[in-house]
Amino acid sequence: MTGQVQRGRRAAAAREWRVAYQVLEDADAATPLAPDDLDRLATAAYMLGRDDDYVRALERAHRAHLEGGELPAAARCGFWIGLNLAVRGETSRGAGWFARAERLLDRHGEACVERGYLLLPAVLRAAGAADWEAATATAARAARIAERFADPDLLALAVHEQGHALVRQRRVGEGLRLLDEAMVAATAGELSPIVTGIVYCSVIAYCHELHELGRAGEWTDALSH
Repeated sequence: MTGQVQRGRRAAAAREWRVAYQVLEDADAATPLAPDDLDRLATAAYMLGRDDDYVRALERAHRAHLEGGELPAAARCGFWIGLNLAVRGETSRGAGWFARAERLLDRHGEACVERGYLLLPAVLRAAGAADWEAATATAARAARIAERFADPDLLALAVHEQGHALVRQRRVGEGLRLLDEAMVAATAGELSPIVTGIVYCSVIAYCHELHELGRAGEWTDALSH
């Protein structure tokens, strides 16, 4: 019965995202969407697995933010485009977007939360090279920026990457505590839909790798509710 309920909830959520996407797409056909609504269109596309539409919507939002002189917002779009491309294996295109976003923040010249987001590619590069100490330190820097600017999405992403890196250093207890902390934010509805999914999938994968099946089941039940 529990499985049926969960499948029903997932199907209902997918229907809602399809409706949201269609409403935004129809509105865009009538009058081009503003940057914030393009961000919403991108989110709906992502939640439906429409990766190419997700990137196209974010590219439009990026250009609109640039035209409005909103460099940090344009850089944030660049970060998410780069991350999506990198995850899909298009590492060169992803690196190009990360570089563009960093250049925009250099032009901006002021402290902003987007600088924390752009530490995350460095975390991933360090993890790819198995330099877990560097990954831990860089993720901790991103977490401090998240706390300074009260950004729950960045904090959850940084904390869960820090937890992963600590686990790889055989500091399993410390790492699991951070992974649990990130999941508290995910299950409490404090995060955006995309970040909720990223954190949940990553943490559950780590739990299975560590044979923490009870922990994985507990968090899955919490998120389902």
